[in-house]
Formats: sequence, C-alpha cells, structure tokens
Amino acid sequence: MNKKQYQKIFKMAELEHIRADLRSGRSLKTYFHSRYPVKENDLLSSTIEVHGKPPFLKISNKNPVESDLENAISFHEYYKNIDETQASDPRLWVYLSHVEFRKYTLARWGLSGSYKGLKNDEAKKKAINQLFDHWFISGNDRDLRRHSLARLWWAAHLTYSPWEKDPDFFSDLKCGDPYYFTKILLSMQDIYQQVLERAMGRSDRILISILEFLGKNKKFARSREKVRNLIKELNLVYGTKKIIALDRSSLKNLIENTAAELKIPNG
Repeated sequence: MNKKQYQKIFKMAELEHIRADLRSGRSLKTYFHSRYPVKENDLLSSTIEVHGKPPFLKISNKNPVESDLENAISFHEYYKNIDETQASDPRLWVYLSHVEFRKYTLARWGLSGSYKGLKNDEAKKKAINQLFDHWFISGNDRDLRRHSLARLWWAAHLTYSPWEKDPDFFSDLKCGDPYYFTKILLSMQDIYQQVLERAMGRSDRILISILEFLGKNKKFARSREKVRNLIKELNLVYGTKKIIALDRSSLKNLIENTAAELKIPNG
C-alpha cells in the first residue's frame, strides 16, 4: 500500500525570515541562483495530499504568455483538491515558487541580466519590488493573482466547469471541456488582468458571464481597448448597483448592452 504524500510548505518563521532577507537586500543575489538552500527544519507537512511527481511547467522563449494556459491546466489538475483556504496560504505559494517550481519561476518571473548589473540602490529596489510581486503573497486577492504559481491555479479554479459548481445558474453552459472558460481567460493577458484584478472578479457568476460574452464575441475580445473599457464600465456599475444579485438573463443583458454602448471605433 502506497504511503500518502503531503505537500511541504514553509514554517511561518522561515517565511518571515525569507521576506526580511529580501526586503533588506541581503538575499537579492540568491534570486539569480538556480537552487534554494532549503532545510527540513524550516518545513512543515501540510494537509494537502499529492500524488506522483509535480507537473513540468513549460516556458515559451518567444512569448511566455503562450505557455500560461497549458501550465494552468496541468498545475490545477495536480493540485485540484486544494480548497480556497489552503490556496490563500502564503506558506504554500512561497515554498512552491522558491523550491519546487523555482526553475519555472526564474524563467517566467525572474530578474533579467545579472546581480552585477544592478548598479545602484534604485535598480536593486526595483528588482526587489518585482520579486515581491511574483514570488510572495501577503494573502490579498491582488497578490494571489500576480504570484507566479497562484495565478495559474486561481485562473483555472475560478473558471473550471462552472456548470458543476453552480448548476442552477450555469447549467446551459455545460460542454465537454471543463477548461473552456479558462482558455478564454488566459487567451490574452489583458483579459486576465482586467477581470481578475478587480473586485467584481471575485464573483464567479460575473466572471463567467463576462468570459461567456468574450468567447462569443471574439473580434471584440481581440481589442484590448474594448475589453478594458467594458471591464471599467462594469466595475463602475458593480460599485453602485448590486449586479451580483442579478439573474442569469439580466446579467447577460447588462454585459451585452454595456459593450454595445461603448464609444469606441470598430477595429
């Protein structure tokens, strides 16, 4: 009988130590190294059960964004049983970015050049801020959407098979591809940033309804300006009206009407 395996995570004390070392600049040079010198005493076994080897995450040299979808699906499949509380734990994500998926994080969100190329304090501060954006989280939604690996998991989790998670609302969207809406979300980096980094992106119903519209209106979705303005207008409505309580038909109509009323030349 195979022994159960559980995901390793950092102890909180070690996590705070790593943060402090980077914030001070003491460890900045190590972010150009391919390995992180982790010690077993600094780790805990989480309650997250894992099976087999972690997935290999790919990087496209020409356009790193092109690999996001494939990586999001394989990463989510491996960690599909994580619940949202576990998926908000900074100890998990900082461990994964620094240790298990360090090679991917370095390639996708690492610093360019060399440590010697950071000629002054301003350059070092900029590098440190970049690392905090993609290698660490504080627990808020914005951090989760920007972390090198959390962003992949949450993109897939929030869009995976919505007709199963909310059958009363999305039963008519059922199809053979559970990652259909993940593919729309990650088809353009701009869609991901505009939708998920706003407050209304926390609502599965609003998120999926926007992605449904973009999936049916591909020409509209290809226009960064149109997508940005649509999300901006919907976010304004979200802040003044309780659109989260709208029924499916009313929400679809609101999105369609808002898109139709945008004063943007066709392109």
